[in-house]
Amino acid sequence: MNNNDEIKRRDAEQEAIVRALDAKKRKRILIKVIVWVCVALALLTVLWLVLKNCSGKGEQKSYSFDPLSQDYGAGFYEQALDFDIFTDEIYADKDIGVRFYADNVEEYFLPEDRDGATSQQKLFIDYFNAAIHGDGKTLNTLFTNEYFENAGRPIKRYPDKFQMQKIYAIRVEKTGVSKTEGTMEGTMIYEQYRVSFIIKDNNGKFRPDLPEEESSIPLIYDVITVQGESKINRISEIVYNK
Repeated sequence: MNNNDEIKRRDAEQEAIVRALDAKKRKRILIKVIVWVCVALALLTVLWLVLKNCSGKGEQKSYSFDPLSQDYGAGFYEQALDFDIFTDEIYADKDIGVRFYADNVEEYFLPEDRDGATSQQKLFIDYFNAAIHGDGKTLNTLFTNEYFENAGRPIKRYPDKFQMQKIYAIRVEKTGVSKTEGTMEGTMIYEQYRVSFIIKDNNGKFRPDLPEEESSIPLIYDVITVQGESKINRISEIVYNK
């Protein structure tokens, strides 16, 4: 074998060694890529499960607050169905007007002032006027059907007549920004209001969760307005951060 042949043989051996090393290197790289792909897929699977779980929690049904569905025990004032609360001179001196707060503006309405009010203001004026007079027939017209259906946990409608309520110190405050949505019926306006009031001599027929004089537990009222008519769609308790 001459020198040229020897050189060619060595070159071929070195080339074979290089190819073998390159093949091993490519194999290691391929194994690493496969491992990283598996890890990425595992992380994506975990992330998907977490997001699905969170989404599932967000889709849980949200029920309206219904104080009459709970048992608050005894301790309420006895009151006849036909008792006229305005014969109580102390209550007769109370302020039964509705104070509205929206966009840093305060407005005050008595029932006889409703003609100059917006549809949302008229809703609350009528709501409290009906509650004060124990007019359940009118009250029932101020809620949407969805409120009474309550996501499968129905809320009972008010009886046509119940004991009058000594309600006063009424405050209705608009919270947040109105949201609008186009529907077949027209533009629908969604609004939330923080509502509070006091009941003197609570007889437990309207807000039994207000058992004591001078106590007020605000609630959030979701109001929907369509074609100039406003109705209460949901009532929620306020959750305070501890």
